[in-house]
Amino acid sequence: MTSKRPTSLAMRGATCQLPVFFPSISSVKTNLSPAEYLRVLLLAGYPTFLISAYDVHHASPGDRKVIEDGLNAAASANSIILLDSGNYESYWLRDSNWTAEQFHAIARGTPAHAGFCYDNQFPPAKVADAIDDVERAVLRDQAAAPRASIIPIVHAPVEILPAVASEVARRLRPLMLAVPERHLGEGVLMRATTVMAVRAALRTLDYYCPLHLLGTGNPRSLLLYAWSGADSFDGLEWCQTAIDHATAMPVHFQQWDFYRQQTPLGDADDLPYAQRVLVHNLVFYQQWLGKMADAASADCLDELAWQSLPGDFLVRAEAARKEKL
Repeated sequence: MTSKRPTSLAMRGATCQLPVFFPSISSVKTNLSPAEYLRVLLLAGYPTFLISAYDVHHASPGDRKVIEDGLNAAASANSIILLDSGNYESYWLRDSNWTAEQFHAIARGTPAHAGFCYDNQFPPAKVADAIDDVERAVLRDQAAAPRASIIPIVHAPVEILPAVASEVARRLRPLMLAVPERHLGEGVLMRATTVMAVRAALRTLDYYCPLHLLGTGNPRSLLLYAWSGADSFDGLEWCQTAIDHATAMPVHFQQWDFYRQQTPLGDADDLPYAQRVLVHNLVFYQQWLGKMADAASADCLDELAWQSLPGDFLVRAEAARKEKL
């Protein structure tokens, strides 16, 4: 049994501080192409990001070359690349032809440090069957694509999620374990409470298993869930909204003009509007995650949470956390 929280995570020779945020690149619910988002991430020098195998596979020949060159450049610069299986895009695009084998082909040819398993989004309802289902998926994907460490994704109802997550981690001892934020319940209080329950279950293991939340990119949510016991996140908010650096609040993308002077890019006319907003956001995320990592390293996440989140909410969240300790 261990409760010591690490301050960093090593992946194939590269290291990131924890907590860590991976800006997601996706063709779904976004305005630019995956190749263009990758260009912006490279321009900003952001050290971590997630890209979908589905988007790499379906890119035009020209964009595929841009993506492959960009990924190689990022890897050479010691950026940490996560590869998503593509099930998110295939689900929203209603593409039933996307297969695990196609994911494996991209994973074998991509310099990703880790990849999420080709997950069954409608798993068995029983705890034992759900555990077996995740284990089979991870072992299949790891054998087919040994280049990247395969990260299990646990899909399960809230009431059995901690038990399934902890047993999957015990069996596989993964680099980290992932859970979709949408599975954590309704509202951020319930979701934070579920993260606490999952972390409490993971604490029974003989090693610290980092917890990744899929689809979490709201800055305040990042802090809340890190305070609750999560370590790693990915999300699309960085490219769907503009972030007010002063309040850590996302606003409509077109409202960046209200906050453009928060970075030197405000008057930089050499970049199109959208790219300036994106770099503005990435500057924020790097500073925000740096602040979170410093607080975690100093065991001061409580203080940062009380500085940044509504006090009346944290009173309720603290009561929930005491129940889980």
